Amino acid sequence: MGREIRMVPPNWQHPKDDHGNLRPMFGRNFDDVFADWLADFDRIRRGELTDIERECYGKLGMNPLAEWLRDEGAPRAPGNYRPWRDDEAMWVQVWETVSEGTPVTPPFATKGELVDYLVTGGDDWDRKRGRGKRGRGGYTRAQAEAFVDAGWAPSFVMASGSMASGIEVSAMLAGQKAP
Repeated sequence: MGREIRMVPPNWQHPKDDHGNLRPMFGRNFDDVFADWLADFDRIRRGELTDIERECYGKLGMNPLAEWLRDEGAPRAPGNYRPWRDDEAMWVQVWETVSEGTPVTPPFATKGELVDYLVTGGDDWDRKRGRGKRGRGGYTRAQAEAFVDAGWAPSFVMASGSMASGIEVSAMLAGQKAP
């Protein structure tokens, strides 16, 4: 859970629900997820189990396919997954991953534009909390660059009794000295 950089199509407009809220969306394309699910289904149906599947299902005398279906189920509805293919995604955007994922920045053509946006006022959550409006700005350039280079940061980090956003400590996590 945290923030991650996702590749999106140019000028991506994220869908909203009936109440105007961004609709959470998994980070993979449904066709890819479904193809992987079908491949696993066929593999297990043929009895080609991994060691852990053999241990879990075989020891207990369970039907591996029935148990796998119970545990895995079918992939969720296609609308819960991103609608674009990997080759269509050329822009960058920050998404929160506490849910399946919703964007917390606009999409940008370059990582440099995204860094500038994060330095100016943080992400949408920071802006809602007034972080960018009180003159404090967003993240330091070192923090924003380290986060964008890493592509992911946890929601928060606790250290020595203090809590900080994962993006705030990105520079330190990347081995850079934060200003």
